[in-house]
Amino acid sequence: MKKKAIWSIVLALVVVGVCLGIFFNKRQQALPVKQDKQNAVGLSIKKNEHNNQNDNPESEQSSSSDEYSTDEWMLMGYMAYAHDNYVQSRHIKNNAELVDDVQEDLSDGDLTADKKSDTTYTLTNKFGSVDVEVEDDDVKVTGDGTTVNSKSELKEKFASYSDEIKGMTKSINNGGNDNSTRDSKRGSNSEKKASASTSSNESIPNFSVKQLAVLAGFYRGGDESWVTDCINKTAKTKDFTVLTGTMCYGYNKKTGDYFIDGHGDDTTIVDFKREGDILITKHNDLTGGSVASSPMVIKKVPLSKLVAKYYSTPQQKAKVDDLANKLLDQQQYHAKVNATSKGEN
Repeated sequence: MKKKAIWSIVLALVVVGVCLGIFFNKRQQALPVKQDKQNAVGLSIKKNEHNNQNDNPESEQSSSSDEYSTDEWMLMGYMAYAHDNYVQSRHIKNNAELVDDVQEDLSDGDLTADKKSDTTYTLTNKFGSVDVEVEDDDVKVTGDGTTVNSKSELKEKFASYSDEIKGMTKSINNGGNDNSTRDSKRGSNSEKKASASTSSNESIPNFSVKQLAVLAGFYRGGDESWVTDCINKTAKTKDFTVLTGTMCYGYNKKTGDYFIDGHGDDTTIVDFKREGDILITKHNDLTGGSVASSPMVIKKVPLSKLVAKYYSTPQQKAKVDDLANKLLDQQQYHAKVNATSKGEN
């Protein structure tokens, strides 16, 4: 009996031990399963976040594309297309001067922009016309060929001039054949110019012809170096065997214009005259196949603009005045050339 009781106790302990072992084994097996479920949920969340991030750049790109109006994109595309032409004809040095010159051409009517539809335009100057189409990601200009610039490239080039470009959109004619609208806009521009001219009268000096000649040369050359070098060479040289690069000014009785002459080809002659507070210049722009086939460009520039650019600081005033004093008229110039050739100097 005692042996049976002992074996019963042992058997009971074994059963209890097996049950406990099975219990702990199942509990430990349950822990990794719980961790896997957490990982699965974590991956699912990350995937959703990734999808949201993919959506955001699209909305940002759309927002960037809408940052400028169709009119503004058109003007940027046209300026990128016309850049090389303005370098040749106006000797511009950078995008700031390009924007300034295109703005001036639109204001003067030398360049017209007609809106044909929501996304298409025709721009016309004396050289002809080009068509501009604003697409989703690009701006396409079609003339003799086709030029395409991406909006991202245009933004990089012209974002700094957004205020000026926005102002230029006022010169766009909505509906290319609406002459009354065009005339109204031109009339409005004339009124604005007259108002600006009146308000700036007090700041414009009473320039002499020689001072105007220097300013006309600065404006033609795009910077001050051409006129400065020519006048200084004329003042210093004692050898006029080669006249190119020397300069004088004169008056054309037939046209009523003054002129400066750099004694090279026709591109080194600039006609000029003052009308009120506007300086009118005319020169050969050398955009054709030769000097003879290139057109004459007539520009009307406010004297206030020339003052701001070339005659606003004491140093600038001293430079213009010094060059004007050295500039010879035609009679003085030829007298010096003749005297030098005879060995009198």
